[in-house]
Amino acid sequence: MKTTQRLLLLCVIAVTVSAVTPLVLHSQTIVDNMWVTNEDVYAIAFSGNTIYIGGYFTYVGPSTGNFVALDASSEIRDTLFPKVVGEGVNAIAPDGSGGWYIGGAFTSVGGIARNNVAHIKSDKTVDPDWDPNADNGVYALAVSGSTVYAGGWFSNIGGQSRSRIAALDASTGAATTWNPSVNNLVRALAVSGSTVYAGGDFTTIGGQTRHYIAALDASTGDATTWNPNANSFVL
Repeated sequence: MKTTQRLLLLCVIAVTVSAVTPLVLHSQTIVDNMWVTNEDVYAIAFSGNTIYIGGYFTYVGPSTGNFVALDASSEIRDTLFPKVVGEGVNAIAPDGSGGWYIGGAFTSVGGIARNNVAHIKSDKTVDPDWDPNADNGVYALAVSGSTVYAGGWFSNIGGQSRSRIAALDASTGAATTWNPSVNNLVRALAVSGSTVYAGGDFTTIGGQTRHYIAALDASTGDATTWNPNANSFVL
């Protein structure tokens, strides 16, 4: 994908530069709505208004970003959904009102700066009031009432220092006082009643030794006595 975009951009620049007077430099604007391929492009040629490309791809189409909505019956993409730009989306969680919380490794949603976590409302707009601004990737999300639990690789989220796991206000995005603190990546989260279950690469969480999986008190953040003691990572 990146190779395709670079090659197409270089060709556009080359054609533009060759058409101007020598030694006169023109600034370039990247065309962000050009179609892309699913694999590498190795050959490009222009003829009139047509661009011919060849390579190892099997599909050419519009760039959708990292998060799309598809109609379950027609399988048609909802083009009104905001485009997510970045490396990818790792987690999605319904907000209970027709919208979605999303987490991953991205920098913008619908043209609005959002670092790694965002809220898309039911009207398909980006929530302007919810911006926890995680400083690293978010791998897991779980919603319970007025709280959004997030896990990942971050050390700061919701305006507070939080080591890889946090509870965020569902309306404001601010971190709550809940702070179990984990020593390694959190990959999975689930909530049941007053308990938050976490899985990942960690060996300590909530003040206790827990290998890769743990149950946390939703009020205090302390690890409960539940201890399956997994022998490898929990995804």
